[in-house]
Amino acid sequence: MKDEELDQLIDVVLLPERARETLEERVALAEDHRRITDLVMLYGWLCDRRRWDDLLSYYTDDFERTLAGTLSEKVKGKEKLRELYFRPVLPRAGDAAGPPPAAQINTYELRHLIHPPVIRVADDGQTASVAAVYSLVATSGDGSAFRRGEHEGAYLFGMRREPEVGWRFATMTVISENTRNPLFSGS
Repeated sequence: MKDEELDQLIDVVLLPERARETLEERVALAEDHRRITDLVMLYGWLCDRRRWDDLLSYYTDDFERTLAGTLSEKVKGKEKLRELYFRPVLPRAGDAAGPPPAAQINTYELRHLIHPPVIRVADDGQTASVAAVYSLVATSGDGSAFRRGEHEGAYLFGMRREPEVGWRFATMTVISENTRNPLFSGS
């Protein structure tokens, strides 16, 4: 991870979060933190199971995803993102060789290992910023054909409280080291 990418995570950690004065405000903030943490963890598990439509139901209609680090992509809107979930392209930053075909990637067993997120709820209680680091373990095959690859990265989520449904993902930046994972090399 580049220094400027790590700085983006630190910026979230350093965001001030207004001290809540009353017991009710403090409990509400704690509940918001728990709900947002649960969503971040659910994100990883739904990705692991490739339950893309379920995952998309937790995104705002104007959701925007940016891939950074060793990947480079910007997508706006749930329908375009749905296509990419089912048929990942994973465009590489710089001169890195391309990934294997989507059909191969979709055979991998995935495990998103997400470390506890840092959450900062805005003063109005309607938006929040989240920073978390992760490892992604991908495996393929059994016995002598077993292969395993791992890479690290970070998430920056912008959350928004939506009427009637609660917290939803509004933006996501994935700072990925994907091209360093041998299962994602294009050979």
